Amino acid sequence: MFDSIQNFVFQLLPHRRRSSSSGWVSFNAPCCQYRGHKPDNRGRGGIIANSNGAVTYHCFNCQFKTGYRPGQHLGYKFRKLLEWLGADENSIRRLVIEAVRLKDVIQPDAIETTKETVVFKPRPLPDDVDLVETDPAAFEYCQQRHIDLNKYPLLVSRRTDHNLNRRVIIPFTWQNQLIGFTSRAWSPLIKPKYYSQYEPNYVFNIDQQLGNSQFVIVAEGPFDAISVDGVAVLSNECSEQQADIIDSLGREVIVVPDRDRAGSKLISDAIEYSWTVSFPIWHETCKDINEAVVRYGKLFVIHSILAARETTRLKIELKRKKLYN
Repeated sequence: MFDSIQNFVFQLLPHRRRSSSSGWVSFNAPCCQYRGHKPDNRGRGGIIANSNGAVTYHCFNCQFKTGYRPGQHLGYKFRKLLEWLGADENSIRRLVIEAVRLKDVIQPDAIETTKETVVFKPRPLPDDVDLVETDPAAFEYCQQRHIDLNKYPLLVSRRTDHNLNRRVIIPFTWQNQLIGFTSRAWSPLIKPKYYSQYEPNYVFNIDQQLGNSQFVIVAEGPFDAISVDGVAVLSNECSEQQADIIDSLGREVIVVPDRDRAGSKLISDAIEYSWTVSFPIWHETCKDINEAVVRYGKLFVIHSILAARETTRLKIELKRKKLYN
């Protein structure tokens, strides 16, 4: 019942393979040449299927490991294995959807799951923080950017180092624990615009994602994420660890890049991770999500993002060329 993805993987395996009494199937590992190693010709790739529909892969040459278990999302590393085994883009996307379907029908405790623990080192907020409403200039800045301060209680500080007294502070949480912050200058005269304290590979606003949502909107900056209740990778690039965190939500991922040349890099990552990319109609007049929400309102912006998403590599590339060239 839950072995559809497992069966597909084994159909991709090369004809030249060996099976052992322990259940492992060995063949020339397809991953080595893509990870800076010489192509494997000694059958050092191993894969094993379990009765519950799970599958585990281990390369005994370059040490690449990945796997899938029903009830989990189809992670980036596992999708790369499928690609290296010869699966085409449409098949991989179909399996991503199938994994989401299985996650919906499997009871959380029906199949044992394992999950790597992601840990971010806690970092404190600046001293003497208070709600942004206590600072007129900071409060007006948030109002101009249409920030819902009831849902996102932003902060200010009286400290003068790094011009913190002239910045809006956005707390960063992971599993509802404070792990750092970023701060945005409300005056255009203050450089740099952002001063931050947090560990790499963090995804902003993950804790705010609802369990029953069908999609998640991925933006570059925190104000963009706040504007549509999405998440932010806090850069114009998305690391593999960030991609795995986002994929763990188990829903359609919709990337909305900024309308500048730097934003084109995030599109490349979206293609790499088999994510959807949206090119909404307001891209021609607004540089990012937050500006669009200020101009047109939150509901219209979300609707336009959903209406303008592209799923195939060819269409994404064509839209990118039109927008950024």
